[in-house]
Amino acid sequence: MRRFTGLLGSAVITATLIATPLATPADGAMRSSNHVDQVWIDLRAQSPAAPTAADTLVVSGNVVNSTNETVSQVSVRLRISPTPVRSRAEIPLILAGDAGRSGAVVTDSNVELSAPLPPGAKSPFEISVPVASLGLPAQDAAVFVVGVEALANTPGDGLGPVPVDFVRSFIPWFPVPAAVSPTQVVWLYPLSSAPSLLRDGVFLDDHLASEVAPNGRLGRLLNAAAAHPASVSWVVDPALLEAVQEMTKGYTVQNRQGQKTPGTGQLAANSWLSKLRQLTGSAEVTAIPYAHPDVVALHRAGLDVDIALATTTAAGLPAQILGRGVANGLAWPPDAITDDGTLDVIRAAGSRAIVLSGTQLAADPGLTYTPSGSVDIATGVSPLRAVVSDTQLSDLVTTVPSSEPSTYPGAVIQGQEFLAELAMSALELPTVSRTLVIAPPVAWAATATASTMIDTISTSEFARSQTLSALLASPPSDLPRTRLDYTTRDINGELTPRYLTEIASARADLALVRSVAPDANADSSASQEAALTRAESAHWRTEPGTGERLLKASQDSIQDVMSKIRILSNAPVTLPGDQGVIPITIANDLDRPARVGVRLRSTPSVRFQADDVPTVTLQPGQKQTLEVTARVAGSGPVLVNIGLLTPEGLAFGEPITTQVRSAAYALAAQWVVIAFFAALVLLMIRGALARRTQERAR
Repeated sequence: MRRFTGLLGSAVITATLIATPLATPADGAMRSSNHVDQVWIDLRAQSPAAPTAADTLVVSGNVVNSTNETVSQVSVRLRISPTPVRSRAEIPLILAGDAGRSGAVVTDSNVELSAPLPPGAKSPFEISVPVASLGLPAQDAAVFVVGVEALANTPGDGLGPVPVDFVRSFIPWFPVPAAVSPTQVVWLYPLSSAPSLLRDGVFLDDHLASEVAPNGRLGRLLNAAAAHPASVSWVVDPALLEAVQEMTKGYTVQNRQGQKTPGTGQLAANSWLSKLRQLTGSAEVTAIPYAHPDVVALHRAGLDVDIALATTTAAGLPAQILGRGVANGLAWPPDAITDDGTLDVIRAAGSRAIVLSGTQLAADPGLTYTPSGSVDIATGVSPLRAVVSDTQLSDLVTTVPSSEPSTYPGAVIQGQEFLAELAMSALELPTVSRTLVIAPPVAWAATATASTMIDTISTSEFARSQTLSALLASPPSDLPRTRLDYTTRDINGELTPRYLTEIASARADLALVRSVAPDANADSSASQEAALTRAESAHWRTEPGTGERLLKASQDSIQDVMSKIRILSNAPVTLPGDQGVIPITIANDLDRPARVGVRLRSTPSVRFQADDVPTVTLQPGQKQTLEVTARVAGSGPVLVNIGLLTPEGLAFGEPITTQVRSAAYALAAQWVVIAFFAALVLLMIRGALARRTQERAR
């Protein structure tokens, strides 16, 4: 850190500058997030992003009048601060106007707009100055603050042209590249989306049609990396590739009422998939678990097996679709945070590495430099390599998904802030190279300057791209990190326990179907299993309604299969004695054989007894009547539940209820009545005879 301070201390700008201080209002009061009632600068370009002494710096954009008055004498000019940036922590403070760096006006940088600016209007500008005229140091590397200042004359204030807005940006300056070891950058480049595929060729919505379009979220991600596709480490969700491949064949969209309409994205899907194959042809590609499962929620719900299932589902599909090798074994929990128990399960499921946020694995705040983003974490199985994201860099490559980059104010400054962060990380330890990890959210949208950012790590003097595999092959950092707890707030963001309980129940039913009527090629049940895994996607955290629809459709599909193996008999049965035969007819309406047994149970159980019927095989479309020997005790009907069994003896489907009674007890009751009547007659005769005898005796 002392060496870095010394470098900055010697970095003094020597060019002739017009030392004009900014007028009030203060920097922090000049800008607001919505620019209401302001004349403001919309910066659109700064080129080159990381200039050399031989370049010409060009800054362009618009001056926008959001007031209700016409402003005149509008001009813009550059300012540059002679004080370099001191640390990464200072960068956001500078942008917020809380760390000075207003600087002085750059000579010959003033550009006057040609006409007054009426309310609601905007006027373009372009400032062009030779980098050599900025007076940047000839030897010392640093990051400098450059600003664009707008001046205007507002009617009625009598002040003439005064500063109305000031926008700060950064210039990374490395005049002697060999003096600094570049920062290695692993840019994880995830491609994933909400898995709304219901079954082959049928989707619950058509959001992917817009996302894979050239200007859609996924389309823009490909465009941003097009110039340097090997400079990022592509991370693909098998469920996304599966869905896009289905779209290329033509597909339908099923609404909430069950009505189907043709999908609109077939051509866009073909184009997107073709471009992805082209870009990843010479790049590194790694797959994450299928459909980006909500792993912590699954573990907390006791569904560890489902985590392993997501790891293996369609594991070979990305390589098949892309036509190239694709690595596996990378876990990426939602928000890149997890708890201890889930780490153990992820390692046991076969993952070799996990993406974690730098906010959860925090470096020692006392460090004066940024450590490498790779560390081993102890688990109950074996160490798991954590690929730790750099929070600032990861945030800076992302924009709001709903934003259209071409209309997103601040994207250029965001891009230059990204470069400043990288440059300052290199200057923290100029002779020691470290590896930083960029890991945006799995369903991210790239900022408008993402292509410039990727170009920087491909061509700049202070940053170099590195692959994920190279990071994993290197020794981990031995600097301690503090792992923050998984909080109540994190838990509240998960898929709900009720929802996951329904998924577990559906999986149990599907397991019964597989036992009773296994597929010849396992395609049907595997498809249903994959649909349930898609229902466990973390994408449904923010779209619970679509997740519920996917789960409901999966449940209905499984129940439809179960209902086709059924018991037809439910008429009351009367046994001729206390023991007899109950005929039970079962039917298999599936297109494949089914193996089931039968179980009869009564209420109350003490009055009825019957042995389970061993497993029988029903051919497709076959009905078969089985004879079950049963015993009934006591008179009156007994309620008997008749249910099907799997070959393992588990209950299958819903039982039917019938009544069983014994004719033997009805006949016995008749003889009891006759005997009682006979006894009564005998008693009456005996009484009459006794009275006659008494009368004679008198």
